[in-house]
Amino acid sequence: MQIPLKKTIDKIPGGMMVVPLFLGVLTNTFFPEFLKIGGFTTALFGPKASSTILACFMFLIGSQIHFKLAPKALKKGALLLTGKFIVGAGIGIIVGKVFGPAGVLGLSPLAILSALTNCNGGLYASLASQYGDETDVGAYSILSLKDGPFFTLVALGASGLAQVPFEALIAVMIPIIIGMILGNIDSDMRAFLGSSKLLLIPFFSFPLGAGMNLETIIKAGGPGILLGIIAAFTGVGAYILLRLFREEPIIGLATGSTAGNAVATPAAVAAADPSLAVVAAAATAQVAAACVVSAIVCPFIVTYAFKILKNRQAKKLSPKT
Repeated sequence: MQIPLKKTIDKIPGGMMVVPLFLGVLTNTFFPEFLKIGGFTTALFGPKASSTILACFMFLIGSQIHFKLAPKALKKGALLLTGKFIVGAGIGIIVGKVFGPAGVLGLSPLAILSALTNCNGGLYASLASQYGDETDVGAYSILSLKDGPFFTLVALGASGLAQVPFEALIAVMIPIIIGMILGNIDSDMRAFLGSSKLLLIPFFSFPLGAGMNLETIIKAGGPGILLGIIAAFTGVGAYILLRLFREEPIIGLATGSTAGNAVATPAAVAAADPSLAVVAAAATAQVAAACVVSAIVCPFIVTYAFKILKNRQAKKLSPKT
């Protein structure tokens, strides 16, 4: 008897990341000894397993980043990336400066920056293909630079909210850079590596969840939902920049989400600055919640804005009575 397991998981926003993560949480909550059995089991499912698998994922992400784009797509990608970062980093830095590392309303600057400096690439591509043109879809090759912890580390380091050694920043980027080199010198290599990247998502998300327990998730519930709602509106930065540079702005709102791979960012940042480890577990749970909530809210925002734009255009074209 066949069970449509993958189709069911795919119906959940960020499901391939979120479902294994929560399975890891449940395992650590109710069967923690399973994770300590040793051998291949602990190597694959234990909390420490996420680092190596995540590094492989960063390598594969890098292989998909290329710059052979039309100038307009390149321009749009830069505007989308900049607008998203300004709003996300701005909110996180302000919270950190005013309220300190503990943050406000249960949200630490680490959680805010991890969620708001990233966006769901699959969701953006889907909305861009529906409401934009080929240059909007192509712009994702530049927008994809926000994948992973790099921009979160930059924001934290520049703001003084974390002590991020330059070597740690370079160490995060090396797998991505090597992947970029391989992907750009050989299109067949890019295709090969790109076909593998999705496979690793559940394998690094389960160990991330295994580092938390159910109590942490419950405590993160309310703040996580709030973080997701905030994330859904961060596309306003990209919207404004596109409008200022005389581009169709609606698609900028499609960057208002949190990517599934952002769930790994708090752990990656804490590895660079161990002082943040105390808030990393709660931040991971909150970012996971933000991924789901923003993926639900963002399409409604884009659709609503698109309908308003079309109605205005129709009124301008209609003959005056």
